[in-house]
Amino acid sequence: MVPEKTVAFVPVYSVLHDAKAVEETLSRYLDRVNSLPFFSFRQKEREELRPEEEAIFFVVTGGSEELVLETLPGRPDPVLLLAHPDMNSLPAALEIMARLTQLGRHGQVIYLTDDETASLKQLDIALRVISTYRRMHGARLGLIGRPSDWLVASSPQPELVTRVWGPEVVTIAMDEVLRRLEAAEPAAVKDLTEEFLAQASGVLEPAPQDLERAAAVYLALRQVVDTYHLDALSIRCFDLVLQAKTTGCLALSRLIDEGVIAGCEGDLPAALTMMLLSYLSDETPFMANPARVNPEDKTIWLAHCTVARRLLTSYVVRSHFESGIGVGIQGELKPGPVTLARIGGATLEHFYAADGELRETGRAVNLCRTQVRIELPHGVDYFLKRPLGNHHVMVYGHWKEAFFTYGNLAGLMPVV
Repeated sequence: MVPEKTVAFVPVYSVLHDAKAVEETLSRYLDRVNSLPFFSFRQKEREELRPEEEAIFFVVTGGSEELVLETLPGRPDPVLLLAHPDMNSLPAALEIMARLTQLGRHGQVIYLTDDETASLKQLDIALRVISTYRRMHGARLGLIGRPSDWLVASSPQPELVTRVWGPEVVTIAMDEVLRRLEAAEPAAVKDLTEEFLAQASGVLEPAPQDLERAAAVYLALRQVVDTYHLDALSIRCFDLVLQAKTTGCLALSRLIDEGVIAGCEGDLPAALTMMLLSYLSDETPFMANPARVNPEDKTIWLAHCTVARRLLTSYVVRSHFESGIGVGIQGELKPGPVTLARIGGATLEHFYAADGELRETGRAVNLCRTQVRIELPHGVDYFLKRPLGNHHVMVYGHWKEAFFTYGNLAGLMPVV
């Protein structure tokens, strides 16, 4: 269960309305929204609201339009308005939202109906979206080395990433990682290697020195994360293969387990997708290659040599698939509902998101080490006809609706 998040509940209403009716309405709906499991609401007056506080504006009555607009200067997007069926609440909320659109701002109206389950689900999604939006726009994403040469559709300029999605991109030379790798503390390397092996169900190709070398990569990347205050990173990991004769698979796995979004091959759109899905869902992301597709049974196989261990029921320590050196992870994942997504396009303004079911884990010898088969009820045509890139990201749970809500608020375009 994710930690409970406190949100300011800011009522706005006209003095023309009966004070007792306003108070009863306010109390009734505050009790309803406080039934959400992962959010708690604290009533706060407009004058007390701090700019950095996450808040929803409860439009109690009509005639409150100016009161909301007066509060917004200095506050970040998106703006969330809560409306209900009485006291001209909805008309006022619509007028406010229309004005926000004219001002070039983003927001959403959540309409609380008698269908409490549906209304509260929409509110939960909207709150997750707002929290994610602000988190994305305050994040620091490290690009270590250049994107891999084969990412011909997945190498946007850092300025574009920041403008469209929010994170500041921090460019870091691969030499810095290599230098820190060679200076890794032997005792720390030994401890990490022992911990990794203790939880594994077996070891195939890697020798002890391979494991130690891979552990040193983690120590180097952890130092980079701490030095540059990174929330996420993507690394040109094949330079580790060519220059350091090791791999980043173990390092990226451990970083994700520690809450740092860590992607491969310098693929910034994939890293953005990992961040967005993880922040929306509070689930751990798995970035992988779509390796096989079957239009007839609407399934796709994903495969990669790194995966967060917290996603796994067990794992075997393997070599890296393409190079046959270093350390890869062959993990078992449990079946269940999942979401598959990808951000991309020439201007990074397109996205794909689909709900599906993870059906099984694979062990094919001619694919990257961790393999999962996912069934997508609406089919796999997207992958063959209009893909946004190679790497896609999976999380447990169905989060397509939340992803689309984020896209709508941010003015982005789905690929379906």
